[in-house]
Amino acid sequence: MLQPLMCYRVAGLLLLASLISGCSSSLPECSSELITTWPDAQQQINQDILQLTSAEFQGRKTATEGSQAAQDFLIARFNQLGLKPWQAEFAIPFTFDYQFSTVTGTNLIATIAAKTPSRRWRIITAHYDHLGQKGSKFYPGADDNASGVAGMLAIAERWQQHAPVDDINLMIVATDAEEPGLFGSYALVKLLQQDPNIEVELSVNLDMIGHPNRRRAIYMEGEKNLTQFDLIQAKLMQQTQLCIRTHHHKLLSGSLQKTDWLRASDHYPFHKAGYKWVYFGVPPHAQYHTEHDTADTLDLDFIVAVVETVYHLLTIDKLTLTQ
Repeated sequence: MLQPLMCYRVAGLLLLASLISGCSSSLPECSSELITTWPDAQQQINQDILQLTSAEFQGRKTATEGSQAAQDFLIARFNQLGLKPWQAEFAIPFTFDYQFSTVTGTNLIATIAAKTPSRRWRIITAHYDHLGQKGSKFYPGADDNASGVAGMLAIAERWQQHAPVDDINLMIVATDAEEPGLFGSYALVKLLQQDPNIEVELSVNLDMIGHPNRRRAIYMEGEKNLTQFDLIQAKLMQQTQLCIRTHHHKLLSGSLQKTDWLRASDHYPFHKAGYKWVYFGVPPHAQYHTEHDTADTLDLDFIVAVVETVYHLLTIDKLTLTQ
């Protein structure tokens, strides 16, 4: 998740997390019994997260050896899943100005073509970069955002095996340079705008989907892009029993900052460009942006439920979008 917008002090994060849990008492209780039908997904998701958070990847900071190791791993996974590159190669570099220098980032873009030729596209984004290393501290970034990337890979695998809609193309994008300023997503949107053969019906952004609060709810933003969201929400919750909340609680007090969820992650460039989007993620927690954001702190059952929920959303053939 974007670093500058989430720069809370540790004490503030702990207080915010407790308030997020406590302030939701007026909302209906969520079921703690999740229903998932992908028996093999948890093992593969865990393996992908363990690999992405390993010391070999050095926290996956943009334009580092750790980032290159992450790219090599993800490209190998794309090939293993039988995905095809959108352009000539999976890796698509871009440049951006940051802290008085020009930096090169790399988006990784794969596709699953529709069975019937079509201009209809649905897109999943999840940023693979994280904070890297600072002095002796190593930032694994398990929830932020190895969880989203692993979930995206699981959706791609399922779509490849059981394409649910014949005339929808799926694009899978591991974005880079999200942490310093959503630069990878901006570069992606620019390319999409230049391609007349792509009609983006919906973009789904996954960022931090593995560390729920005590109510085990996934938070969703962008529901205003779906005119029948209440019906869609009920259908999705019925399928997995995963609780979907549609608003993050905000606190304005003392040193705590208001969290702008619209601008907090890679869905924002899609919003600015006028594309329809939704975002799934959990609120900040005590491990967020620390060296303790490790794979063993994640709730794998919850991740699988989120992944299945997003898959079901993407497979709704006639998504009713706002005009």
